[in-house]
Amino acid sequence: MHFEGEFKVPGKPADVIRRFADVPRMSGCMPGAVLEPQLEDGSWPGGMVVSFGPKKIAFKGKATCNFDFDACTGSVVGRGNADLRAARIGVKVGFSLHDDPAAATPTTIVKIVSDAELGGVLADFARAGGTAVANVIMADFARRCADEFAKDEGPEPVAPEPEPVVEAAASAEPAPAVAPPPPQPVRPNPMPAPVPLSATSLLWAVIRSQFVRLGQWLGLVPRS
Repeated sequence: MHFEGEFKVPGKPADVIRRFADVPRMSGCMPGAVLEPQLEDGSWPGGMVVSFGPKKIAFKGKATCNFDFDACTGSVVGRGNADLRAARIGVKVGFSLHDDPAAATPTTIVKIVSDAELGGVLADFARAGGTAVANVIMADFARRCADEFAKDEGPEPVAPEPEPVVEAAASAEPAPAVAPPPPQPVRPNPMPAPVPLSATSLLWAVIRSQFVRLGQWLGLVPRS
């Protein structure tokens, strides 16, 4: 399945490519994504949880990411599978970042080219409208990225004014020594549980987008 698309995020390409390189941060922008610690070979094990009503299906796999900070390009290559009618997927995604000359503030256009090999039940999914689903997922990912990157585009924090130093009066007797508190054990921050990708919500989003395209074709809905 071949897919091409683009979306926009705030920031300059040189800044956006470094944000994309923060893989754990980017995984939080993909609904249903589960990311595990990076392996010694540089790959990232993980997967995606998809919910079908009360039932959930977990896809597990591994991805390798490459970034060219000078050219503002990158790629993601991954493979995964699930215990569902031999469902398996192999995907390669390439992206390039470009300035948006029409934007009033620094904005980056992200162009994506993806090729996926789908096997098992996913092969039927690709023939039944996989490109439309990919468009909806990309739009959701773009919205989450824009919200996440907007946090970095805010005003610079103002450093607090230093408090005046008040010299204590000399005391005839030295103050008793106070023992320092015992060190507290360092506990790693647990990663939040992933929000499953809802297949039902995804289906309705695809249907809605197709009706919008139909309305645009009939001239009933203005083109954006």
